[in-house]
Amino acid sequence: MQTIVVTERQIIHELQNLEPEKWSEVLDFIGYLKHRKAATKKTQPHSQDLTAQALLKSALVGLWANRDDIGDSPDFARSLRRKAEHRWEPVDVAR
Repeated sequence: MQTIVVTERQIIHELQNLEPEKWSEVLDFIGYLKHRKAATKKTQPHSQDLTAQALLKSALVGLWANRDDIGDSPDFARSLRRKAEHRWEPVDVAR
C-alpha cells in the first residue's frame, strides 16, 4: 500500500479554493479527527467484549430518543448515510 504525503501547503491551497460557507464543515471534520484520535488512545475493547449485551448497556442505544428535530430515526439515519456518501470529492494531492 502506497503512503500519500500531504503537505500543509496543499491543505491550505484546498481550503482557499473552498467556498467560505463550507469552512464550518472543515472545522467539524477536524474536530471529529481530534475526537477519534483521543478515543483510540483509550484501551480498545477485546473482541469478546463486543456483545449485544455490551451494546445494550452502552450510551448508543437510545441516543436519538429525545430528539425533536429528527422525526423517524431510520429515515434520518438513511439520510445521513446518503449525505456522507456524496459529501467528499477526491482531492488531487499531487499538486
